[in-house]
Amino acid sequence: MNRQTLSKFLLVCSIAFGMAVLGSEASPNPNGSHEHETDDRGVLQAIAQAPAKTREWKNPYEDQPDAVLAGKKLFMQHCAECHGAHARGIGRALNLHLPYVQRATPGELEWFLRNGNVWAGMPSWSGLPEQRRWQIVSYLKSLH
Repeated sequence: MNRQTLSKFLLVCSIAFGMAVLGSEASPNPNGSHEHETDDRGVLQAIAQAPAKTREWKNPYEDQPDAVLAGKKLFMQHCAECHGAHARGIGRALNLHLPYVQRATPGELEWFLRNGNVWAGMPSWSGLPEQRRWQIVSYLKSLH
């Protein structure tokens, strides 16, 4: 099994396992989103659990249109399978346009991409170079 096939297999397994373990965590709203616990800033708790110092991390590619384009390309390669081509979520995957995601700081988002939340089906993207994670963050922040 080559590395790419193994990565995809592990991703699918982690998502399936997370969905099985947390099957009752989220309940659909009438608007199709899911109810999730947030911190006092209104940031999704899974993201807000990032260490406090990450809130201060600055995106080295902030306000760079080329980084947004690169991030969108990376998003389509790595994230769209679960979050959809327009980042509105598929099934249990989060709609990344929602305020409780968009309120997160760039540093928290980079930390979350690096660490993931396997129990909820979000894989760790620590194998993706830091530069690429920041580019994805640039794209995610452009969604607001």
